Amino acid sequence: MHRDWIRTIALAAMIALGLAAFFSLHGLEAAELPTLEVGFPEDGVFGLGGQYIIDKQLDRKNGFIVKPRWAGVPEIQRLMGIGAIQLGLAVSEVSLRANLGGTPIRLVQPYQVPHIFVLVPKDSPYKDVLDLKGKAIALTGETTSLYNMFDYIMKKRGVNIESDYKLKKLGAPVIIAVLEKGEVDGAVLWEAHVSRLLVSGKYRTILGFREEMEKLLKGEVVFLNYVGAVESWIKQNPEMISKIRATWAAASRGVQEDEAHFQKYAKRFFGLENPDEISLAWKRTRPTLAPADLKWPNPSGLEAQRKYLREATDLGIFPKEAKEIVDKLFVP
Repeated sequence: MHRDWIRTIALAAMIALGLAAFFSLHGLEAAELPTLEVGFPEDGVFGLGGQYIIDKQLDRKNGFIVKPRWAGVPEIQRLMGIGAIQLGLAVSEVSLRANLGGTPIRLVQPYQVPHIFVLVPKDSPYKDVLDLKGKAIALTGETTSLYNMFDYIMKKRGVNIESDYKLKKLGAPVIIAVLEKGEVDGAVLWEAHVSRLLVSGKYRTILGFREEMEKLLKGEVVFLNYVGAVESWIKQNPEMISKIRATWAAASRGVQEDEAHFQKYAKRFFGLENPDEISLAWKRTRPTLAPADLKWPNPSGLEAQRKYLREATDLGIFPKEAKEIVDKLFVP
């Protein structure tokens, strides 16, 4: 009995020592990893990807820890600008304007392609966006990526959206409200708002930005959003760039294959609860993530992004000074 008791004590001591060593090593590992504060919007696919990074610990696998800062897109840009966060959602058009305003945001890794569509009532006569000339269209304001890209697409078709359409510049909930009330003839919206409206059976799409941009840029993909950082931080932390790229590339690949993750967070990030809406939104959202086999940066891909912004500047969408910034905008 005495001998058994000694063995029990010895075994318990060994287990305790083993557990202490395990937690000590893991605590040390966590303490040694740098923590990066990252701005994520609490809606949309970029936020969904951020949650995927956290849930799957993709950050730790690549040598750092993400501390999320959930905020609206303008607030994320402001926080990056003042150095309150190291990384965050960035879009090329808004980042270009930020640079013109003195905030040198740089684009590190693409995450998503355009997921924006022009919708019209299903029973309307409009088959092409040109059919809406002279009609009322609801969309976001002129400082947004949606507005700038729509402006570019239509200027390439010889259309001035400010004079050829009756624009109502609104936020997403109000855009949907005026469309449903029949106060506008069309609306420019993004996923998953589009899926929700399509499931109702009352609307259809007549233009997709991704397809249109690929036509204009000879098959090259133009990206809608990126993970971005301020230039000074990038220069001080060059060793982090490959780790950041690997993390967001893995998130993009993972999210587009993980339907359960989408379903779990559909209400939080997209306001979706109806099973039919969730199912359609999943099918339509998957293709909007960066291609799973994307190698970034690559010369042709970078040149496509730069070409779009240069041409947009030539078309008067951005001030002429923007051309001097375009090449510096993307981290090589």
